[in-house]
Amino acid sequence: MWSKEIFKQMYLSSHGDTTFSTFTSARLIKNNLEESGFVYELDEGFSNKRHMLKGKALSTNVKEISKKKIAVIGSGIAGSTLAYKLAQRGHRVDVYEQNDELCSGVSGNGVLITYPRLSAFDSPYARFCLHSFLFASSFYDSLNSNAWYKSGVFLMNHDDSSLKRQNSLLEARPSNDLFEELSCEEASKRAGLKLNNGGIFFKKGGYLEAKALCQDLLSHKNINLILSSRVEKIEADGKNLTLVSEGEISEYEEVCLCAGYASENLLNFPGLSSKRGQISYVDSSKDFEKLNFPICASGYFSPRVKGSHVLGSSYSEVTNDIVLEDEHTSNKEKLKAIHNFKVNIVDGNVGFRAVTKDRLPLIGINKGIYVNTGHGSRGSTSSPLCAEIIADLIDGRPLPADHEVVIALDANRFN
Repeated sequence: MWSKEIFKQMYLSSHGDTTFSTFTSARLIKNNLEESGFVYELDEGFSNKRHMLKGKALSTNVKEISKKKIAVIGSGIAGSTLAYKLAQRGHRVDVYEQNDELCSGVSGNGVLITYPRLSAFDSPYARFCLHSFLFASSFYDSLNSNAWYKSGVFLMNHDDSSLKRQNSLLEARPSNDLFEELSCEEASKRAGLKLNNGGIFFKKGGYLEAKALCQDLLSHKNINLILSSRVEKIEADGKNLTLVSEGEISEYEEVCLCAGYASENLLNFPGLSSKRGQISYVDSSKDFEKLNFPICASGYFSPRVKGSHVLGSSYSEVTNDIVLEDEHTSNKEKLKAIHNFKVNIVDGNVGFRAVTKDRLPLIGINKGIYVNTGHGSRGSTSSPLCAEIIADLIDGRPLPADHEVVIALDANRFN
């Protein structure tokens, strides 16, 4: 694995912007790197590793990436992050939104909470959940957007099942690098609110104002947002793809479908279904107006944003988009696990999540179209990494996820 021949082949495959990092800092590796045309420096290692190596190739080769004309269908968190990633790489991107304002689907539910669903066991699902969370947190940090609040997120052990899950995570990951255990008293002190239970705190988590963040992403100079334009058909025509919207025909080199459950209107996805979610907007009060970070139990409760808190979310089979009093009541019942204060619900909003049988999004190529959908209720956590995967597929770059994870995400896995 560490032979000189391997390093020479790596150099031949490199260009002037190629970088590398490795946990190994042995003298053999350093010698082979130097003799093969790489420069390196010693850096602090991860976990119990004292050192690691990172560096770049001393190559004069220039990697040429063709700049493409690309259509992204959907302006929610999945579509907006993908459009931004592509625009950053120099592609020209048209974003189609069927409604008269951006981020009007389930992503537009005011506040989105960013935290992982972790497992004590190793699996492609568990690795994706961890990787996507860390990637998302870093990505939002890099935007310097006022719509991202890296406050941390508190996951409460509100019943026997959640307590068992927490204990298994603490046993599997005893360090505090990713999360730390908080007693009820300590959690209450940090939250600025008397809580009913302890739990674990994710310091790299947070929450975002979805519509404002999507607006920031789509303001990139290489992005053209097209509102009130429902895409009716996508057709393959030789090298390019033809997109029909509001009777107008446009050609693109690539098309990316990021329209949540509405993606079903353009392509058939056997494993995709729709689940209604209703959030409740809660009038702020002196009892919880100074809440410092989101609290997640069977439901979630957010800090105050624009005068109100977000309480959510229902998960029902109802198919209409009318705000229902029954679901407000259900949301208030979930809140009882978090704290005992009475709340005044002033409004609500309904969205329809695109969910899959195995709770992983659908990522990849289907009939020549790039697919990025099925994020369920974790779109703010999973979308940035999935956007990076799609962008790398388009550009022919190595993917930022291991092979098993990529297979587990495959858009055609339910066919």
